[in-house]
Amino acid sequence: MLRLFLLPALLSVSEADSKLADLIQEAKFSPCSDGRACKKPNMKYEQIQKSQPGYQWGDNGGYCGSWAIQRAALAKGAWISQQQVRDHTSPSPGAPSSHDNEILSPNIDEALTNLKLKAEHFDYRHETTPQQNAYFKWLKGQLVQNRTVVWMIMWSGSSYPAYNMVLPEGVHGHIEPVIGIQSNHPLTDETVYEDDVFVHYTDGSDSTIYKQVSTLSGDWSPGSRSQCQSGSSYCIGPYGYGWALQGFSDSRDAVQLSLKVDPWEREPDYRRHESAIQLKGTVTAEDLKVGLRYSIYRWDTVDEAFTYNDEYKITTFVPEASTFVFEDPKTFSNTGTTYYRCVESNIALV
Repeated sequence: MLRLFLLPALLSVSEADSKLADLIQEAKFSPCSDGRACKKPNMKYEQIQKSQPGYQWGDNGGYCGSWAIQRAALAKGAWISQQQVRDHTSPSPGAPSSHDNEILSPNIDEALTNLKLKAEHFDYRHETTPQQNAYFKWLKGQLVQNRTVVWMIMWSGSSYPAYNMVLPEGVHGHIEPVIGIQSNHPLTDETVYEDDVFVHYTDGSDSTIYKQVSTLSGDWSPGSRSQCQSGSSYCIGPYGYGWALQGFSDSRDAVQLSLKVDPWEREPDYRRHESAIQLKGTVTAEDLKVGLRYSIYRWDTVDEAFTYNDEYKITTFVPEASTFVFEDPKTFSNTGTTYYRCVESNIALV
């Protein structure tokens, strides 16, 4: 979602869209000019998934939701173009028609389901407000289980619900992927501590952000503007929006697998008629058992995904350690969807 008030007031909406896209693409600003938020804290325990930061598209309302899903899915082993995310859902009630299928709280579930991403959301529609305490506990529980989370945050000083959405929808102004948690307490401890840290990306930088729980709560009520604590520009308001990616809608068991793409920083913008590029994928399979045979499969469309025929098998290996890294020699287009999975071949070697 675009924060158009950050741009000169004389710009039209279309000009502002273009201007913000240029800022995202070229300015590469740091969200942590104070030198603190981007510095990784030294904490005793952590669970941080493998993904990549970068820059969203700025067109048609902003692609932060699509980008957040894309980057969260990398940690599960899939590349999904930002446009593919929008193409797999419907327009959100209350959003401007010019923003077509912008990802917002009412339509994100449909996108995840249609993209075969298995997800669980925080029940913001029924949880008693304010929801921060319940939400932070839910968020920590998901991250500890190696699940990436797509969260929706409030900007400080903004009016909500966004656009013409109706409560409990729309008390959010930006969407980001949360990739991990740090704590000074064992991660088996379900208590959320004030110094626990949520690790996330911003959709507008190549930095990783470390956000302490004590700075995350904010206030908002109908007819007022949102207020975030400690001078923070963003926070979680009385409604907690979060979707945890558990993996894929696939009945077959698979090992933990993540995907890195190259180039990774910015996907060429379909809406600005930028030319598509080929991406090189490198997958990392983890928690492997030495002496077993594994196979890695790849599918390049949503419809084909998780059909375990030999035509989709790209390599078979026997690991000598618990981790195996595979550089796929075949590239794929940034405009599509590419899924990888690593499964046991059920043949033990002596």
